[in-house]
Amino acid sequence: MSNDEPSATDPFLDEVVERTLARYRGIASHDVIETMRELLVEALTEDEVGRDLLERARPRAAPLGSGVAARDGAVEPRRKAGGGDNG
Repeated sequence: MSNDEPSATDPFLDEVVERTLARYRGIASHDVIETMRELLVEALTEDEVGRDLLERARPRAAPLGSGVAARDGAVEPRRKAGGGDNG
């Protein structure tokens, strides 16, 4: 695999391709495996549907916490009824 291929710079893409090719190692020749690798990388990086599938499968960072996050410039939320000294 050359360093100019997208999988050389994208560890997740490389993991997906390697996991897919693993079942064919020992069955198919090295040349066939390399051709399959090229086709997979092309399908997952050049094709619109392939790119979308790869991005949907990509792991996402977990949120830091739950609840409502304040936006810059947003006003403070109103207090709930019955939550004050008189309520």
